Amino acid sequence: MGSIIQLWVIGTILLTVTDGCIMGSRNMCNSGTPLMFGGRIQLLPRDGGLVDPFWNNEGRRFVFLVPPGGRRNGGGLRGARGVIVINEGAGRCSRGNGQCPMPATDVPCEMPIANYLDEPLVFSNITSTGVMVTWDALDEKARQRNPPITWYALNIREVGSEENLPSVPVSSGAFHRARELTPDTLYQFQLVPMSEDVTEVISPLRNQTMRTLCGVPSTPSFLESSTTSRSVTFDIIPLTPDDWQCSDLTTTLQVLNDYVWEDIRPIENSATSVVVDGLTPCTSYSYRLKLSNLHETTHSDAQDITTDEEAPGEVTSASSESTSPQTLNVSWTPPDMSDTACEVVSYRIQYSLVGHMSCPLDEQPADEAHQVVYTERDTTSIPLVWLEHYAEYNISITPLVAAPGGSTAGEAVSIIGSTTTAAPSEAPREVILKGVAKTQLTFQWRPPPCTAQNGVITGYSYVIADNSGEMSNSGTVDTTSVKISDLDQDTEYTFKVAALTSAGIGPYSSPVKETTRSRGNECSGKHPLQVGGMLSSLTGDTPPWGSGQPIFIVPHHLRSRNGRHTGPPFRPGGIIRIKQSTQSPCSGSSGAANCPTPPEITESMDVCPLAGSTDENCGTAYPRFSYDREDVMSFVRLDRTEVKVTWRDWSLTKDRGVGPVTGYLLRHRRRHQRIEPVIEIPKGMSLYHELFNLTANADYEFEVVALKGEGRMEIIQPRAMDAELPVLYRTGCGELDPVPNLTVTNNGEYGTLVVSWDTPIGFCTVQYYEYVYGELSMKACPDEGGERHFSPRGPFNTTETNITLNYLGDYTEYNISIIPVTLDPEGGYLNGEERSIVGTTSENAPTRTPTPTLTTTRPTSVVISWSNLSCWEMAGEFTMYSYILRQSWEYDGLEIKGTTTENSVEIKGLIAYAEFTFELQIHSTGGAAPVNIINGRTEPSTELFHWNLTVLVTENVTSSTVALSWRAWDPEIDNGTGTVQSYIIRVSQDDMVIDIIDAGLNLSVTVDGLDFDTMYDFRFFIVARGPGPGVRGLISDPHLVRTHCAVPSRPGLELKLLPKTELLNKVILKLQIPGEAGWRCRNLAAHLQKEEDGEWTNDGEQLINDYMKGTETDYYEDFVQREDLVPCSEVAYRVQLINDHHTVYSEPLRFTTLGKLSNVRNLTVTETEEPGELFVDWEVPEVINNCPMRSYIVEYNLFGTPACQRNIKQYIDSIIVNETQARIPDLEPFRHYTIEVTPILTGYAGNVPEKVYGLGLTRGHEPIGILNPVVGINASSIRELKFSWRELPCETHNGPNLTYLCELYLTNGRRHILEDSMVADSETCTFENLKACGNYSFRVTPGNDYGLGNVSHEVTARISATALGPVENISTVVLPEGVAVRWERDEVSGLCPVAGYKLNYMLQRQQACRYCIDEVQSPVYTNGTSYMIENLRAFSTYKINISVQLDEQGSVGLVLREKIFTSKSTAPTEAPVVRVDTSLSKSQSLTFKWNPINCTALNGIFKQYTFKSNGTKGEIGISNRRRRSRTLPNLIPCTTYQFQIRVVNSIGGGPFGSAFGTTAIGKPGRDFSLSSETRDDKTVILHWQRSAQNPCPIDHYVIGALLTDDLCEEVIPRGHEREEMTLAGTVTSVRLEEILMNGNNLKAWSIYQVTLRARNSIGDGEEDFLEVKTPELAPSGSPGAIAQVMGTISWSEVPCKERNGVIVGYEFALGGDGIVRTDVSTRKEVTPPGLMAGSTYSFKVRAGTLAGYGPWSEEVHFQVNE
Repeated sequence: MGSIIQLWVIGTILLTVTDGCIMGSRNMCNSGTPLMFGGRIQLLPRDGGLVDPFWNNEGRRFVFLVPPGGRRNGGGLRGARGVIVINEGAGRCSRGNGQCPMPATDVPCEMPIANYLDEPLVFSNITSTGVMVTWDALDEKARQRNPPITWYALNIREVGSEENLPSVPVSSGAFHRARELTPDTLYQFQLVPMSEDVTEVISPLRNQTMRTLCGVPSTPSFLESSTTSRSVTFDIIPLTPDDWQCSDLTTTLQVLNDYVWEDIRPIENSATSVVVDGLTPCTSYSYRLKLSNLHETTHSDAQDITTDEEAPGEVTSASSESTSPQTLNVSWTPPDMSDTACEVVSYRIQYSLVGHMSCPLDEQPADEAHQVVYTERDTTSIPLVWLEHYAEYNISITPLVAAPGGSTAGEAVSIIGSTTTAAPSEAPREVILKGVAKTQLTFQWRPPPCTAQNGVITGYSYVIADNSGEMSNSGTVDTTSVKISDLDQDTEYTFKVAALTSAGIGPYSSPVKETTRSRGNECSGKHPLQVGGMLSSLTGDTPPWGSGQPIFIVPHHLRSRNGRHTGPPFRPGGIIRIKQSTQSPCSGSSGAANCPTPPEITESMDVCPLAGSTDENCGTAYPRFSYDREDVMSFVRLDRTEVKVTWRDWSLTKDRGVGPVTGYLLRHRRRHQRIEPVIEIPKGMSLYHELFNLTANADYEFEVVALKGEGRMEIIQPRAMDAELPVLYRTGCGELDPVPNLTVTNNGEYGTLVVSWDTPIGFCTVQYYEYVYGELSMKACPDEGGERHFSPRGPFNTTETNITLNYLGDYTEYNISIIPVTLDPEGGYLNGEERSIVGTTSENAPTRTPTPTLTTTRPTSVVISWSNLSCWEMAGEFTMYSYILRQSWEYDGLEIKGTTTENSVEIKGLIAYAEFTFELQIHSTGGAAPVNIINGRTEPSTELFHWNLTVLVTENVTSSTVALSWRAWDPEIDNGTGTVQSYIIRVSQDDMVIDIIDAGLNLSVTVDGLDFDTMYDFRFFIVARGPGPGVRGLISDPHLVRTHCAVPSRPGLELKLLPKTELLNKVILKLQIPGEAGWRCRNLAAHLQKEEDGEWTNDGEQLINDYMKGTETDYYEDFVQREDLVPCSEVAYRVQLINDHHTVYSEPLRFTTLGKLSNVRNLTVTETEEPGELFVDWEVPEVINNCPMRSYIVEYNLFGTPACQRNIKQYIDSIIVNETQARIPDLEPFRHYTIEVTPILTGYAGNVPEKVYGLGLTRGHEPIGILNPVVGINASSIRELKFSWRELPCETHNGPNLTYLCELYLTNGRRHILEDSMVADSETCTFENLKACGNYSFRVTPGNDYGLGNVSHEVTARISATALGPVENISTVVLPEGVAVRWERDEVSGLCPVAGYKLNYMLQRQQACRYCIDEVQSPVYTNGTSYMIENLRAFSTYKINISVQLDEQGSVGLVLREKIFTSKSTAPTEAPVVRVDTSLSKSQSLTFKWNPINCTALNGIFKQYTFKSNGTKGEIGISNRRRRSRTLPNLIPCTTYQFQIRVVNSIGGGPFGSAFGTTAIGKPGRDFSLSSETRDDKTVILHWQRSAQNPCPIDHYVIGALLTDDLCEEVIPRGHEREEMTLAGTVTSVRLEEILMNGNNLKAWSIYQVTLRARNSIGDGEEDFLEVKTPELAPSGSPGAIAQVMGTISWSEVPCKERNGVIVGYEFALGGDGIVRTDVSTRKEVTPPGLMAGSTYSFKVRAGTLAGYGPWSEEVHFQVNE
């Protein structure tokens, strides 16, 4: 047997001895004989290389160990090392110290082994993963024995394990620290003493055991699962035994008590949960797990929990007390909370209106939503305010304790509270005129709504007054009507009424205006009334009584009630006629003013019923109007949507029917709105009605119906719903609103404005738009023309909502006014409200640039000025002037640029006496105008500078720089005057100046940045000190310098070999020569150079040709050929480029020339252990031309497949190797391959030798491919199955001896049981004696000598059907659409499959509900082992069982299998029912309440409510499931809001429930757009609009005015206080002087502060302010103190209070000699010319303001002194 022995040589290397054997220990040798191990030596690596200290690996060597006693430092066997090798073949040996040992025949046997170790191991410092192992070290005496112990090997192995831990060498000391051990594990330790140089076991192995300590257990998972008020449940993930770190573990639950962890109780190590009960609600606890094994303890993370809250008990001693008609004070005693740590944080006071005590049960308002109030923590009483008067309330008090995300409610206690009586809050309703006479009016009304009566109505107070406002009558009644007599005839009265309770009087009703009137002639009702003349016909045929008969109406009390009569004229009907034999009209007065005398009625009078009517209604005559609009109804338009409808009183003589009339009914509706009901307004005896808020520009139809009778007066002969009412009225359009969204833009185009607007909102159609526009001012001319002026253009008309105004002035403001125009229903057109806007056209560039003028000229400077453009020419805002001055002199020049905002510029630093051009350009915000240019010349210099030209000297020239120097200018040598300021160098190329260099006073300069190999012209002049930039001298003659060439671009060189035998001594080189641009010079030379003996020499002619100079590419490529090269020799080439100044080389190209080779020798091909792999080796070929061989090409081709018995040759691949062997992997298994090996020198072979062929067969493996068997049943036996298949293709056999493994399985559901198997040589398998009623599956696997291949597809076969067994393994998969149920049959031998299954299932409960249902569902039937049950209730638990049908007749097995599952959750399907709590509605908040949805519609775990409204942003969540209300804050009063809320569960949100609520009335807003208007008559009108801050109603406006400044610089007298007046809420304008009611007349030319606020039933809103300046008037006083002195007449000023404005002048009248002259003066004196001394004159004067002149002063007379 071969063995491997590891030899440890301390301090040297590790060797491995192989292929040897250890001699038996029975042969004992003396201590002087070496021990033979024998075998062959293989060196192991050390420090990355091979070590061969004293032998090599050729031949067979024997290895010996020399005992220490036999060693010596010199000669003989005793060497220094102790390891020797004897050459078996040659008899020679080598030794580490160079000395030769004894012959091999002197090594007969093995040395004995000494036993040195008796003491046991000692273990200390034992931990869970390590131990310190120590032992007694051997003394020196023991070390002298043979062989000595120099180190130890310590082997460690876990007891019970087959594997050792890595051996541990211990070279020094007698101890070892073992680490990385497993906790709580028993280990066996083996200590092996070892010799000095090799692995020599000195003593038998000594074994001892030791167990490690337990480690620290892993940290367990300990998490809170659920918490109640009295218990908590924790989830535990138990540790596996490996995590215990020990064989034993104890788990204990701990609680933190006063900062100390205390044990509660132990729990099982496998427990997955633990429950702690008996806790106190609302209390915090900390728990953890303690895990302890035999040695260590660890803890889980602490879990801090707080127990849930617990509902508190009910409050006690609850009571209520009414402290005012709208307030109830509720008080109570807190509940007992002694057994809980929870605290009552609030009390929920929920109250709702039970009913108004003044309302009967059938008139009580609908149930109102509960209102909720929450108190502070320690509150035990609270007032409930803003309650209904005289009403009962149900009040409940619920204590609340804090809960996460909300609170938990305790038990509620309810009480009833009642408010006290108050005055009525509403006026009586439906006040109508019930009766009217010449001096009498009767009014009737209905009481206020019972909810507003606020107590028991004790009576009514009424007031009636005429138009003068004087009280005509007043009083109280205890009924709902009053008859007021002793009134004036035909006089309009105003009537109003208020209700009374014991608490006071309520508000009065709106005034009703009615007029006393005479009702005309009325009959006594005792005689028939003749109302017709000659009756010709009624509708239809001629009446039966004939035509031409008078018609009478019989009064009601004269008619027969029983249908019989005792004599005329008593008839059942009320219409009679007189029949005469002559058929002529009867006599009688018709149309008389008084009641007609009834004619004599004879027995021939018959009953005359109306056509088509019965006796019961025959002859019923009701008063009806004739519907003549002018005669009956009339309309007075109050506003475009307001109208006053009047009608005349019913006339006995004009209208049909029988009176008296007891009331009127006004009916109306919009025309063409027949689906709308007719609006009916009972008017009593009133003859008018005012309608408001009608639809503008709409047709309305009206009728007035006269009523008779008492009580409810029925409408007689009502019209059909879609019947037209006879009288039409069309509302007006009025003025259209101004156009909205009026905008103007210039679109960046010059002279254009685009105006657009939207169609105004209103009911009237805009026919067209009228627009006017005009220039206000030019923006560039703000100071011209004073104030803005408006020059209108237009009006123009358009039907579009945009216009484009063209050809406008640039940068000009225009005012554009738009007026919508509509048709006036009264005829013509009606203009809407005008709206104006101001737009500005685009800025443009100025029209021109001012012409510059040369103002001052000097030798080195000029002053140029120009005038400003007019603002009309600017067309924009001026920004600056820009200028450029260009001046040239000789070949030099200058250009000076600048900008300025002034009208002149001084430019310095010019050249004396040189021409220049000056370009000026003006700039504005709209652009720049065209340039304006002038030319000029500077003045000559007063100082000349003469010199001799200085010669330039070239100091140094490179490819890009030239260094120049010169001598200093000398006035004596150069014959000149002045002082040098600087030396100037001008650089030119091709007659173009490219640079001017100012060298200052330096005498040298280096010009850089030049082009290579280029001629430059350098010239020189001097600038002397002088005016401006100095005085320049003459320029020198040209100094020409050519720059040097630059370094050429590097050439390229590549090798191009042709692999042809006849070219072995040739080479082709590819050269890359730079194009002319890369020469960096005019001239370039190129050579190919070859290296010989380390020297480079030109090889051939120059490479540059003339045609290369024109090359446009970066490089030109060329090929050269070199022949007669020496084979297999190193050759080097390079390319050299030389221009006029530089030389450059390509990278050297080094290569080896080609040679010739012969074929390889002794080619062999063998297979390896790997399938699809061949090993090839060969011997090197003979060398030709002394060229060494470099590599081999190994080409392999597929030759054939043995299993197919045919040969092919198909190339596969080739590889290149550098050795004489190769492994060819990745071949197909069990294939013949030909291997061809060709030697090569380099990548391109020289002459290709003949290929050497070898043939090899790869190792095979199992077959591949999948069979497809088919089944056939043997007709002679139903218990037999035969399977067949096609043979595998020969290419897939992959080895010899192809066979087939056949396997037959009995299948039962998902289970496959191997029934039988066999190996077949052919492609068929037959199985017999199979089970009846069995389902079988068959598969076949091909195999060969290497193994089995792939299993075939399964085929199944069924024998017959006989019996069945019960189902099992029922599983359910809950899906959104239902539950998929699957099951399996129990596998029973010989049983048949089932014929069907019956699924019974029951709905046990819906998880969101707290009760069981146990509702049996209809069973379902199926033939398969799975079924999808659909249409299940979401989030519900079902129980299902499956019974088996034994046969096709439906018999059912006895064994049932049950399964319980819960269906998927879905989003809720029901919306909460929402309502607004009107009792909690306030002006800025609304409270909405909702009912929770049915638990059957929750469909999942409740997550939250989410709500949204037009008073909030987005959707907001409420996580408290018990929450039932939400208050929306910060709302706008009198505004309707929509509140939507839905339930969200773990899946999603359900539908929204919605409710609308309107905030309560609040105080009116402000922002009335208060403005003033001064009319031509100097009247100041104040205008305002309804406040836009909120839509709350406005009952009144309170407007005030206060004089703040009379502009006379006088102190405003005391007593001036703000005066206010109250106006109706519909008024939007008032004269300023109307406000001043306390005798303070409106003062002209004064400033008033006007305030305006709105008022409603809630209170006054905020005030709006406006400062109004009253217009100037003509003075109301005249000048005084007229005096004349020396012909000058003077007077005093008008008193301030009488000026009424600013005095702008005086008019005087001077009379004398009978002539009166008038003139004006702006001063308070005048000296009239032509006064005659001694003459007497008359004089008067008056003052004037802008409004006119005041009264004349008293006329005075004076005489001019001589």
